[in-house]
Amino acid sequence: MAASNRMKISEKGALKGIAFGLFGFVFSFLVILMMTYVALYGPEVPVEIRWRSDVATGEKLRLQKAIREKKMVQDSAKVLQQQIKASRKSVANLQKKMENIQTNYKKLAGRKSSLEARVAVLQAKTDSLNNALTAEQIKRVQRVAKMLKKMSGQKVSQYLLSLDNKTVLTLLQISPERQAAKILSALTPSRAAELTRRYVSLN
Repeated sequence: MAASNRMKISEKGALKGIAFGLFGFVFSFLVILMMTYVALYGPEVPVEIRWRSDVATGEKLRLQKAIREKKMVQDSAKVLQQQIKASRKSVANLQKKMENIQTNYKKLAGRKSSLEARVAVLQAKTDSLNNALTAEQIKRVQRVAKMLKKMSGQKVSQYLLSLDNKTVLTLLQISPERQAAKILSALTPSRAAELTRRYVSLN
C-alpha cells in the first residue's frame, strides 16, 4: 500500500517535471524566435501590419471625406432650394405688381379717354361761345363805324378816347381805307403809330 502511494507520487513528480520542461522549452523557443526576428528586422512593426494599418487609415480618411462631401452637397442643395423658393416668391410678387400696374393703367387710360371727351366738349362749347361773341362784337363795331362815319373829326377824336385799342383796331380792320384814315387822324400820334403797327402786322 505504501509502495503504491510512493509510485503515484513519483509519477506525479515525473509529470510535473516533464510539464515544466516543455514549458521551459517553448518559452525558450519563443524568446529565441523573438530575438532572431529583432536581429533580422529590428524592433519596428512588421511591414504587412503597417500596410494593413495604412490601408485601414486610408479607407477611414476616404470615408470621412465622402461623408464631408455628401454633407456639403446636401447643404448646397438645401441652400439652392431656399434660393429657388425665394426666387419663385419674388417672381410671384413681381407678377402681382405687374397685374396691379396693368389694372391701374387701364383705369388711367379710361379716365384719360373720359377727360379727353370732356375737354373736346368744353372746347366745342368754348369755340361756339367765342364765335358767338365775335359775331356779336363785329355787329357792335360795325354800328360804331357807321356812327363815326356821320361824326365830325373833333367828335370822332373825343369818342375814340373812350374806346380801348382792341376795339379801335377792329374798327380799322372793318372800315374802308378812307374811314380808317379818318380814325387814325383823330387819334394822338403815339396811339395812331401803335395801332398802325398792330394793324399792319395783322394784315
